[in-house]
Amino acid sequence: MGAHEPPTNRSFYISVATSTLRFAIIVALVVGGILLINQAFPEGATSTLPGGSPQAVSPSPSSSPSHTPKPKPSPTIVGVRLGVYNGTTVTGLAAQVMSTLQQKYGYVAQAVGNTPAPVAQTTLYYRTARDKVEAQALAHNFFKHLDVQITKLQPGTDIPKQVQVAIYLGNDYAATKTGQ
Repeated sequence: MGAHEPPTNRSFYISVATSTLRFAIIVALVVGGILLINQAFPEGATSTLPGGSPQAVSPSPSSSPSHTPKPKPSPTIVGVRLGVYNGTTVTGLAAQVMSTLQQKYGYVAQAVGNTPAPVAQTTLYYRTARDKVEAQALAHNFFKHLDVQITKLQPGTDIPKQVQVAIYLGNDYAATKTGQ
């Protein structure tokens, strides 16, 4: 016999099996890569530009996936539970404001009263991030001619727990009502 013996059937089958296994691994890697790329860059995806107009996302090898910011929640207004507190010397101002807010916008009265001390600038206090959106809408819609402060309500206050936004009416608001 020579230095090179013909391959036996067994070594031939091992060689074919190894080649087939390598081919299967390569195919699996290619398919996995395609699936990964499709998940990173779905077809028809859009992103929102800062101006609010949608823009189609086109996959390109040099771009990295970007995260679209969460849309800002819209105010609910109707059904939002308010507390209105008079920080001025004008009698009945909190009740008058609460009545207007209920009739005109659909807010729900939870508390009406007086502040413990005089208030110079009208301030809206909110409990949660969602309630902050409500306070901002209230400031924009009802107190649009004032520079109201919007502040997170701190724990330990005397404001009832069911109140989502507490309005502390200040002398700035009273001046707009008595000056008319």
